[in-house]
Amino acid sequence: IADVVDLTGEGLGDGNGHGTHCAGIAAGSGAASGGRYRGVAPAATLYSAKVLKASGDGMMSDVMAGVEWAQSQGARVISLSLGNTGPSDGNDLLSITCDAAVEQGCVVVVAAGNDGPLARTIGSPGASRRAITVGASNDQDAIANFSSRGPTSDGRQKPDLVAPGVEIIAARAKGTSIGPAVNEWYASASGTSMATPLVAGVVTLLLQADPALTPAEIKQRLQESAIDL
Repeated sequence: IADVVDLTGEGLGDGNGHGTHCAGIAAGSGAASGGRYRGVAPAATLYSAKVLKASGDGMMSDVMAGVEWAQSQGARVISLSLGNTGPSDGNDLLSITCDAAVEQGCVVVVAAGNDGPLARTIGSPGASRRAITVGASNDQDAIANFSSRGPTSDGRQKPDLVAPGVEIIAARAKGTSIGPAVNEWYASASGTSMATPLVAGVVTLLLQADPALTPAEIKQRLQESAIDL
């Protein structure tokens, strides 16, 4: 999973906390909570690509390089909880890079953005044609007010799915304050960034059950089994 500012590998560190929180949603073991705050796919292998600075910003070219690096490592699922403000028609270089990764067999899951509730607020890479773009829902199964809306600037329906993204509790990187701290090990945060790795975790479970599934088949299965909000 290539995620924003995380990294759990030796010498990488996470000075922001966003990446660690997202990685925990997708694949956290929940060990520090007795399993209570376990991620969706805790047996998954994490590939961590640090593409943003501790401040949370960075260069699109670095994000593109992270996507390509994840592919080179053999990652089956790439999760990007990042983006810029919209609107986009999907022809920006990062969206094109995500499309290319899908064409090579990776399932790419990207955040819709937090610029809602107005329409046409899907930026890059949320406007990617082939990626699974994820918005956020709340505990009442309603669209979170902040979740970016489509259509894209070229008229396509986005996001493709929504998933829980309000007050999600997951791993907290030491010394960071991404959101209200639950304790030393966990924090609560909201955003389409939190919804995205949840879907990435579900995708991982689907691939575990049937490794032959294509990215298009996975997107179709997720959409067809979703509740229409």
